[in-house]
Amino acid sequence: MIKGKSAGFKSSEFWLNAIGMFGGLIIATLEQSQGENQWLTLVGGILSAVCGASYAASRAKIKASLASAEAVAQVGKHQADSSEK
Repeated sequence: MIKGKSAGFKSSEFWLNAIGMFGGLIIATLEQSQGENQWLTLVGGILSAVCGASYAASRAKIKASLASAEAVAQVGKHQADSSEK
């Protein structure tokens, strides 16, 4: 197993994105309830969507590189086992 893996909720990246998403939701709902400025409602929704999408993309990238490293390690181990025989 490759070291450096951690659960998503334990990473600082998760918490920064969670703060951005919740901040955007708060902006969107507060302004919507006051009915004063529709632009802030739109900006809050966009902020939440961008934070969620960026987190999902970054976790996918991390998981892909970890899977690639794991595959390379397994191939190396298999080659070492084959050369011993």
